[in-house]
Amino acid sequence: METFLKIENIKLWARVGVLDEERESGQLFILDIFLWTDFEKCTVKDDIKKTVDYSKLVQILKDQSKKIYCYTIEKYSKAILEIIDQEFKLSKIKIILTKCNPPIIGFDGRVSIVRIIENN
Repeated sequence: METFLKIENIKLWARVGVLDEERESGQLFILDIFLWTDFEKCTVKDDIKKTVDYSKLVQILKDQSKKIYCYTIEKYSKAILEIIDQEFKLSKIKIILTKCNPPIIGFDGRVSIVRIIENN
């Protein structure tokens, strides 16, 4: 049985983008995270200390995002993966990072990057 924890719709403000105003003012990103680990340790004794403290994770990501300053969502997404991986030693991490309002003339959609890392 495959089990993972999914955290959806984390709103992050970061200074990421090619345009100067994107890096100066910042903009909204949405993050979805999927985390794989051994959840049985938590399940057996219903021990919160044996699972991922997702409230802590969300706060760390919100705090760190305020410090991010780069051109691409590719670099930003790598930084997010590194933060999660360093804080929580998990077997697999998948993120979907979405730029909510990319400044593209005639385009009112969103742009996302999906990244996955697996630790053996």
